[in-house]
Amino acid sequence: MRVTSNTYTSLILNSSQNEQSQLATIQQQISTGQSIQFASDNPLDYQEAAQTQTSLSQLNTYNTAANEASALTTANNTAMTSLHQLVAQASELATSVTTNMSASDLQDVGTEMSSLVSQITSITNQKTASGNYLFGGTSNQPPITAAGAYNTATNGDETSIEVQPGDSVQTSIVAGQPGPPAVSGFLYDASTGVDVLGTINQTISDLNSGNSSAVLSNDLPALNKSLDLVSQYVGSTAASMSAVQTASTNLQQQITAQGDQLNSLTQTNLPDATLQLQQIQTQYQASLEAGSRILGLSILNYINAVPTT
Repeated sequence: MRVTSNTYTSLILNSSQNEQSQLATIQQQISTGQSIQFASDNPLDYQEAAQTQTSLSQLNTYNTAANEASALTTANNTAMTSLHQLVAQASELATSVTTNMSASDLQDVGTEMSSLVSQITSITNQKTASGNYLFGGTSNQPPITAAGAYNTATNGDETSIEVQPGDSVQTSIVAGQPGPPAVSGFLYDASTGVDVLGTINQTISDLNSGNSSAVLSNDLPALNKSLDLVSQYVGSTAASMSAVQTASTNLQQQITAQGDQLNSLTQTNLPDATLQLQQIQTQYQASLEAGSRILGLSILNYINAVPTT
């Protein structure tokens, strides 16, 4: 079979066009930084990248939830730690009482303890950044009234946030109140009858009435039980805070790994792409030079083939 110069010309043109297309693709990858923009670029990698992107989006959603949970559990633990300190101060004040103290001295102690109630109220009635009561339950009510008593409008509904698939962390706790109906929380335990706020208010009443015996025999033991109740919540909120921190660390590691995988699938490897661009440019230049020679020979052949008269 005879191969004509036209055949060579067609081959050269096809090769040049193919190399031009490759050059355009590589240049676009370098300029955009993306090696895959359409499914046709690399069907298998495109599908894997899409699945990785979906997984990464889910992880970012959980990470947002974990950040919210972290803020809430930290606020809970900070509040319980402060509350524990205040109840401990109330117990210390009651311990300082003696049976030979004057009525005036007892009232002074009562005044100091009243200031603790104000601080406890401030901690218990605090709001979150969104404007909701941190310890108001789903009823979103202040747990303590302006008069320093329990607000019976609060409830015991607590909330949790899923920070990982199947892993929910308790993000709200309630103050509790004797009711009816009674609600257990960090200020009142319905199962034992421990009443933090009620005990402190009773101690203040006994101090103001000069009843030092009641303070020592009744109020002080009740204050120590109150301190134990609050201690339990210091521990439980610390555990919740730690669980969120662990989940956040795991999420960050997964997000980093998934992000790296996505980048490896879709981002342009600049050194490799640059080298490939140079190689294709060299091939393209060679094709053009070869084409020029073949076209030149074809013209000469044509001239020689034309009879002269």
